[in-house]
Amino acid sequence: MSPAQDPLERLAEVKVPPVPDAGTLRDGVRRRLNPRLLALHIIEFAVGATAWAVVHMAAALASAIRFTVTGRWPERPKPDESGP
Repeated sequence: MSPAQDPLERLAEVKVPPVPDAGTLRDGVRRRLNPRLLALHIIEFAVGATAWAVVHMAAALASAIRFTVTGRWPERPKPDESGP
């Protein structure tokens, strides 16, 4: 392998830009990352809360329909008496 084709030799010749100022780097990360993180948190909450609400609403509607058909509310599960 000739030195001109060696990847490490090519990397040794690449000019690296200087490190940006700490304030500029931090501000840039905040400006680009924070809105994306906020949007992700809102989406995750909305999806999770919607799923939770649908499950609980479905359980309430199923109980109401069962009461309409049978005339009795479904019994709640009793707590396990063999607890600690």
